[in-house]
Amino acid sequence: MKNKRHLPGFSILSFLAFFVTLFLLFTPFEESGSRATMLPKYLAAGASMVAMSPLLFLGKIRLKFASLLVATLLFTLVFHGVIVKPVPPQFVLLIAANLSLAIAIFEARFSYRKEFEAAVACLIGLNVLTLTIQVILYYFVTHSIFDVHKIVFGAESRVTEEYFNIARFAGLHVEPGTYTNYVSCMLAIYAFSAEFSKKVIILGVATIISVLMTHAASSIFFVSVLLLLLGWLWRKRIGFLEILLALSVVLFYIYASNFIDHLMTRFGGNDPSLSFKMLGINTYLNAGVEEKFIGFGYGTDPCIGCHYQDIGVILNLVSRGGIIVTLPLALILLRIFALHGIILATIIVLLPAYCIMYFYEAPIWIFLLFAISNRKMLDKRAQPSVRSTTSGAIRPAGMVAPH
Repeated sequence: MKNKRHLPGFSILSFLAFFVTLFLLFTPFEESGSRATMLPKYLAAGASMVAMSPLLFLGKIRLKFASLLVATLLFTLVFHGVIVKPVPPQFVLLIAANLSLAIAIFEARFSYRKEFEAAVACLIGLNVLTLTIQVILYYFVTHSIFDVHKIVFGAESRVTEEYFNIARFAGLHVEPGTYTNYVSCMLAIYAFSAEFSKKVIILGVATIISVLMTHAASSIFFVSVLLLLLGWLWRKRIGFLEILLALSVVLFYIYASNFIDHLMTRFGGNDPSLSFKMLGINTYLNAGVEEKFIGFGYGTDPCIGCHYQDIGVILNLVSRGGIIVTLPLALILLRIFALHGIILATIIVLLPAYCIMYFYEAPIWIFLLFAISNRKMLDKRAQPSVRSTTSGAIRPAGMVAPH
């Protein structure tokens, strides 16, 4: 009876290592008070490196081509931040730590696939559950938003009960837009890694609905991209009725929740989030040729109060890093199109093009690592008795529960 408690070959320690790391990287938090610093990001990166270290030291890492491409881009980022337009050394370390963590998580996934996918699924489920509870409490019990983020991290979230005629929810996250960005990225990673099943479909639909329930303006974009991505990846496994049902649920929620009226009211006026994005784009377009060639640099924003990360990860990398960073980034984008064709590749590129994250954050790079990997390599399975030792995979030692 004891053998039935755990899945065969499933390591609880490996699962916990992945879960802790992913939680820290996919749930960004801030310090309380008006003088917020970068300390939480350094703490998250450091703790994640500690959590992942057993998986890396107990296995033999064989860097795959996708990892080498991202490592090349990392080298150009460090070179730009040290030589071309120097930034504080601790910031260079933060950039290197985040991209290295993305590579480490991606590589470790090939030895501990069950644990990785279980950790991602559990974290997605935790996010969906907390946001759903927050919504239910607001509409049916307390009629005020229960701040989950404050309970967990000690700092108030930026949820609001009245924002252009609608309440906005964030679950575990600091604000609704943060939820949509990070949870959508998580679901996209899970869709690339996990096998198709009814459980995956249910989790996907629940996640998409939860993204809508944040009432963030960006939720419409992410829901559209996720529906296109999942629909294309699973096009041979799902029928027309399933697609119609998913679309019906999404459209019904948008109609019933007064979300369309909210968006029309919000963007009919002077919405700050949209103005930030346009200010950042215009700053780059108006820059001189030499500045575009060299890049703005990865230190301060090139415009005052414009929240430059709002222009998306791709344009951040290109405008800040100039030609040095653009070249390896172009190789990554070209590989996406070469592997997946123009339709799927376009859908994939939409995520980093729009995603409002700092250019160095691990979640978007984990997604890109999956996106530039051959599908057959991602689908490789470990043997039931031992971990995979085929070419291109890690040969771990230890940390596997007895069969």
